[in-house]
Amino acid sequence: MIESELASIYEEIMWLAVRQNTTPSAARAWYTHVAAVRLSKKIRRFSGRVSRKSIEGGTELRLEHFMRIQTTLTKLIELHINNKRNDAEEFVKTVLECEQVHIVTVEENYDAMKAKGDYDKAHIELIEWKDIEKEKQSLLWKTMLRGKVANASDFKVE
Repeated sequence: MIESELASIYEEIMWLAVRQNTTPSAARAWYTHVAAVRLSKKIRRFSGRVSRKSIEGGTELRLEHFMRIQTTLTKLIELHINNKRNDAEEFVKTVLECEQVHIVTVEENYDAMKAKGDYDKAHIELIEWKDIEKEKQSLLWKTMLRGKVANASDFKVE
């Protein structure tokens, strides 16, 4: 079901991408800023990793696509246009792979973008979920995972 929805979205993106005055990035935005809104709860997965600064609290948090979903999909669309290739299966596979997120602060999200996903360069330290105290896990689950990622139940604190 999800695969067929994503394949349909791919067709829409590629239709947009070859329109005059539409860049691959603008066409990609159809997924990341429009279609993903309704699909994300079904396919977005939490990685089980949280930045140290997120655990410390006191700042706004984000679900960060550490596999650079926007850049990755834009490059894929460019490749398909340039090679006159129609490959919905590759798009679906890429989306499903890239719809993984870490919990980071807003500042770290921006730093990760500037560093092109290089967490060392962005000075982001990630902590495994199992190594976070239960009280903080519970808060993060309620505010960042519940209703926002498909695998939230895997991280619910009992």
